[in-house]
Amino acid sequence: MKEELFRLYQNSQPIFRDIVGSFPGDELGGPFLMSPGQNYAAQKNPLLIIGQETNGWTYHVDELQKQMDTYEEFNVGQDFNSTTFWNVVRKVEHVLGNDPHSCAWTNLSKFDLYGGKSYGKYEKAIAQLDKLIVDEVRILDPKVCLFFTGPDFDNRLKKALPGIQFEAVENWNVKQFCRLVHPQLPENSFRSYHPKSLRLRRLENELLDYLAKLGSEQLELIKQSHAA
Repeated sequence: MKEELFRLYQNSQPIFRDIVGSFPGDELGGPFLMSPGQNYAAQKNPLLIIGQETNGWTYHVDELQKQMDTYEEFNVGQDFNSTTFWNVVRKVEHVLGNDPHSCAWTNLSKFDLYGGKSYGKYEKAIAQLDKLIVDEVRILDPKVCLFFTGPDFDNRLKKALPGIQFEAVENWNVKQFCRLVHPQLPENSFRSYHPKSLRLRRLENELLDYLAKLGSEQLELIKQSHAA
């Protein structure tokens, strides 16, 4: 898996360099390159979290392995469990029946701008890499994809995944939480707000309740297959 991801990023390295070179003097953190732990694929419901962008990152655009090492050292927020984003991710892992720190994590934006969201010409340049998400999903083969990108990134998802559908889920408003339907995504793919927004809007527990039910259904299917 890591070797395949490295090859994917190696093929995109000229674009990484072009983006950084286009904005000399500006601080673009990245590229953000995945390198999931061994326990990811061992989970009953392998979970891929897709965020917006990092809040500051390393800058080894010419040394891809160092960027992947940064990912490994971060260990999907092991030292940041008290932050809202990683606190919610730990809860999602739990309700799906997975081990703590077992998810994989990527971001739609492979660079941040001064430790935050890009805009204008910066966003347009960084969005050239959005299609990497398709290959990352293919390589990781998750059972559950949870996009914490919020509705503001929907247009970018539409370009990265042409024909994607945002399907209503139970009584949820589609802007709050929806199922993403696309041939290159797993059946259980969802988009919701960033965890900070979920918590502020008091939607966190409702989301966790829905995913807990999903996790229970998946475990029941596994039990039935073993009993057959």
